[in-house]
Amino acid sequence: MLIYAFRDARGTWYGDPDAAIQDVRPGRGVLSLPTAPGQDPGLFDGQQVEVLYAACDLEASQTSYRLDDGASYVATWHVHELLSPAYQRPLAPPAAVRAATATVKLETGSPHRRYSLHADLLAEGRVEITVVVCTPDGVIHGELTGEIDVRDLDEVGRLIVSAPIASTVEPISSAASAAPVKATRHGQAWTPEAVAYLKEYHRAGSSPEQLAEALGRSEKSIRWKLYGLKLAPYPSDLVPDPRPAAEPERPKAYTVEAKRELYPNAYKPWEPEDEERLAERCAQGASLPELSQEFGRNEGAVASRLLKIKAEGPAADDALEYGG
Repeated sequence: MLIYAFRDARGTWYGDPDAAIQDVRPGRGVLSLPTAPGQDPGLFDGQQVEVLYAACDLEASQTSYRLDDGASYVATWHVHELLSPAYQRPLAPPAAVRAATATVKLETGSPHRRYSLHADLLAEGRVEITVVVCTPDGVIHGELTGEIDVRDLDEVGRLIVSAPIASTVEPISSAASAAPVKATRHGQAWTPEAVAYLKEYHRAGSSPEQLAEALGRSEKSIRWKLYGLKLAPYPSDLVPDPRPAAEPERPKAYTVEAKRELYPNAYKPWEPEDEERLAERCAQGASLPELSQEFGRNEGAVASRLLKIKAEGPAADDALEYGG
């Protein structure tokens, strides 16, 4: 059982909420994250988050988290990387180690991206830098790692800022960053603001389920719209299987001639001697199908006549099913 996703107080999911699990429904619990005065705050410090846990094939970390109800579960590596700054802080290194090394951690973000920088000062004035770009729920979209002389940092920073490739990237419109206009009724037309929001947050890694909740639409509507915008493949699983062609109904034999092909005496009047023989055969124990074949009439006609002449026997008992 692994904690594979969690949701903050604003309703945003993190981790892998769409992961394939082996249970019909995931377990749910509440995890209160501590704060550590004097330390750099983590993204979820002091928050109470709702977690999902289940048996799944995601990679497990080596850290378990104790929920508010007392149960403990191991988290996936993805979830652990998001929660560990608040839940499990490393011990401060000895003074001798701090004097020899220095580490810088910076993090900033927006509604659709989170940027983190980790720099370790090495020997001989060099620094190792790692920059990670990911979505708010931890999906990595880019990573840059390298080692450089600390005296070259300023010039490298200016070089990156002045790179002409930045001007070729389409900027994210302010309309998309604003709150989307939700649909208020089924089938409401898409507004430009809602379409811009859909494009931005889909590219940022939001799932159709999350986009449906944000835009007030069904998940099916979101997936069809993404397909229409050429941002997702054709949702073939949403197309119902074709119905099998209905078998032609067999023509009913309504004519006397057609009926008599099956039952030679159909619609012929019952003669007194026929009734006597019918009562006698019924008393002898002949069944209703046997009497039908013997007298050349359908079972309903035979049953009706058995009741009319008040015959006795198994076939007369079965005749009651035909209602007389």
